[in-house]
Amino acid sequence: FPFQYDSNAQCVWVITAINPNKVGFKTWGGWTLIFSWTQTLGSRNSSLKIGQSETCHCIIQKPPQILVIQINFEEFDLEIGYDTLTIGDGGEVGDPKTVLQVLTGSFVPDLIVSMNSQMWLHLQTDESVGSIGFKVNYKEIEKESCGDPGTPLYGIREGDGFSNRDVLRFECQFGFELIGEKSIVCQENNQWSANIPICICEYQMPLKQNMLHCP
Repeated sequence: FPFQYDSNAQCVWVITAINPNKVGFKTWGGWTLIFSWTQTLGSRNSSLKIGQSETCHCIIQKPPQILVIQINFEEFDLEIGYDTLTIGDGGEVGDPKTVLQVLTGSFVPDLIVSMNSQMWLHLQTDESVGSIGFKVNYKEIEKESCGDPGTPLYGIREGDGFSNRDVLRFECQFGFELIGEKSIVCQENNQWSANIPICICEYQMPLKQNMLHCP
């Protein structure tokens, strides 16, 4: 993108999240543990005076979050039914068990989120009729999240949680009709239960009539 892709193309991209376990403190079982104890005068080497004691505090650090990949399509245009973009979860490119979606045509997909720290994309084209392909941006998000799906143009969203089992509800501004689901749920597979809805104009009236109109 934005140039036409080649015929008979086999293109593969693998996106890998940073491993948070490689950074920071040494861990035990995924946790950083610093134990506490109370020290009282009990040996000749102690710096404490008779009757004094000191306490060392315990720090338990939350284990580092596992990061997954979220991709968001800005542009998408493949020859429908003949050229495909397959998106898979994990690093085993082509494994049918890891396929999340197979995309074709010119409909711009919604967010796609992996369940692991890697995601692969495989573009496969036939011998004729090319197009401009696709443009995506991607980022790391915490595991057990579906990512922020956004808010429809001329719409209103209720809810700001994007973790598994969180619910978002939508409605449209006055003069617009909601097309699609009024609520979506973040599922256990890190995908929203439906695409976000759209808001379309209910009326198209000239401004000079002083009647309801849409932009």
